Amino acid sequence: MTRMLIVLSCMLFSASPAFAMTLEQAVEAALKNNPNLQVLRQEQIAAQGRLDQAGLLLQSNPVIEGGLSNKKNQIDAGGEQFQNYELRLSQEFEIAGQRGQRIAAASMDREKVMLETKDRERLLTAEVKDAFARALASKKKKELAGETVKLQEELFAFAEIKFKAGEVAALEMNLAVVELGKAKRDLLLATREERESLLSLQGLLGLRPDTGFTAEGELPSGAPSAPDKEGLRSLAAAWRPDIQAVSADVSATTSAMRLAGRQAVPNVTLSGFYEKDERADITGLMLSIPLPLFDRNQAGRKEARTRAEQARIRQAGLERSVERELEEALVGFTTAIEELTLFRKEILDKALENLELVNLSYKEGKIGFFEVRLAQKDTLDAQFAYLESRLRMQLAVNALEKATGGSLK
Repeated sequence: MTRMLIVLSCMLFSASPAFAMTLEQAVEAALKNNPNLQVLRQEQIAAQGRLDQAGLLLQSNPVIEGGLSNKKNQIDAGGEQFQNYELRLSQEFEIAGQRGQRIAAASMDREKVMLETKDRERLLTAEVKDAFARALASKKKKELAGETVKLQEELFAFAEIKFKAGEVAALEMNLAVVELGKAKRDLLLATREERESLLSLQGLLGLRPDTGFTAEGELPSGAPSAPDKEGLRSLAAAWRPDIQAVSADVSATTSAMRLAGRQAVPNVTLSGFYEKDERADITGLMLSIPLPLFDRNQAGRKEARTRAEQARIRQAGLERSVERELEEALVGFTTAIEELTLFRKEILDKALENLELVNLSYKEGKIGFFEVRLAQKDTLDAQFAYLESRLRMQLAVNALEKATGGSLK
């Protein structure tokens, strides 16, 4: 007895405590733990560094040069020895407004990186919502499978009583045994499906596998109203970070193209110098400018034009992609609403009512097990199909929110 208590205590202490997580908590955990998001957030710091560098008043450091030489006169000139000194300080200056264009390009690049991070958050949120909805559906499916087992156990008990009383044939008794076994098998499959969906959700959230983890919430039994297509376009244009990011990329590459053109203008170098020899001290200024005979930044300008054109092509492609995504999401949303409404009004209630009447008739001996089996199949199929319809409704809402970049609530 003591040994059994010790074993039970170990089992209780080793079991993971159950904890439930809502959809909002799941999204928050994913946004916090996702490694791709963490990489993009680090890229924001790098982009800020590039902007800080672009904002420097002078892009090049001053150059200081010095020289020391010994000079000895010839014997007929007295043979004296002198030391000559030379000190030179030079600074390169941009004269074609390169700094302003560099700041503009770096600023838009930082804006693009920030918007790309937000867009990754949008996509990750959609993934979490879909995975969470599937976890809820698998949980409900397991509950339905458990109710089916209880129903089959009840019918099996009635069939066994009638069989022992000689009121039903062995065939009906065997059918009751088979149906109970199938129900238990379906429960095992539903349990495994729930476990797999929860493991998938935990992986997406960046959590360690935990048997105590569960999703808390309900699938929708109705649907929010969706705006028309023009309204969806307006929402997408206002909310979607990827649309804003590609626009920032166009601005950044345009500024970079202008900067490349300005960089074809040579920079001016201003130098101040001081020299001392045996006869005099000399101070003065020098101005130097390279002649753009060969290198006029041809390669940089060509590359910048290409990058700007690529950005415009990506923008046009994204606009078509968003239009298609909105169309597909709206069609799926409309279909899901129609399907869910049909189940609620015409199928599910009548199927449950028929099952209740059939079970009562079977207990009263008015019908046989074959009629009960058929009614059960119709009702259970309707319940599981209704669950799938609710899941598709939630996935359709998620797809529409993903396509617009915001919430329909």
